[in-house]
Amino acid sequence: MALLNVFEGLEKPSYGYTWGLGNMGQLGHCSLQSPDKELLPRRVVALDGIFIKEVACGGVHTCALTLKGALYAWGDGQAGQLGLGPQTGSFSFIPNESETYIRNMPVLVVPNGVQLVACGHCHTLISTRDGRIHGWGYNSYGQAANQKSTYAWFPSPLDWCVGEVRKLAAGGGHSAVLTDACSLKELCEFRLADSITLSNATEIKDVASRTGSDALARLCERLREELLDGADCSWEDDDIWNGNYQRNN
Repeated sequence: MALLNVFEGLEKPSYGYTWGLGNMGQLGHCSLQSPDKELLPRRVVALDGIFIKEVACGGVHTCALTLKGALYAWGDGQAGQLGLGPQTGSFSFIPNESETYIRNMPVLVVPNGVQLVACGHCHTLISTRDGRIHGWGYNSYGQAANQKSTYAWFPSPLDWCVGEVRKLAAGGGHSAVLTDACSLKELCEFRLADSITLSNATEIKDVASRTGSDALARLCERLREELLDGADCSWEDDDIWNGNYQRNN
């Protein structure tokens, strides 16, 4: 595990320090003092001169967010958690290992516009200044992206429609957001999003489309598709739209 501490001031650049397990490049150093770890905090020299305001650590990757809204990442990217695409590694601690997903030095992922960052075990989330949430990495449970794929290799926008994002959190296979619905329209969207079912998804989608709530409309469509494509049960179309949810035996 990598930990990073930041000392920041108004007139001086901030300095990041990492320590702990670093065998997957998550400490951000070109080499390690011990075979696979740093026992004492060591400065990430690749970030010298950059004003870092926030850091986040995943299972084997690390991210740093600058005051200007740029996002840097480093460490293991086997599941896409670096947001750089498949097979983007350039370093390995294993001799003669040419094919690797590891980046031991910070690399720029998003050049600007990022406000918050959170790292899960194998996925990454950010919120941007335009109010959108983007995610990438391991996505088997839908925790990183809207797309139906196991891995999201690049930053992908998530359908989100509820107020201003205040805080992000990412776990092993799930994600969370703290938000503030600061207008009547957003409050209504929040209540509607919280009450979507298979029987009312089409109706709510129609209302959302007419009122310009595009994210809510997409959310309704996604939910409807996922419920209709459920693997462990099937539904008769007439029963679905009549609200009779009985499994076919």
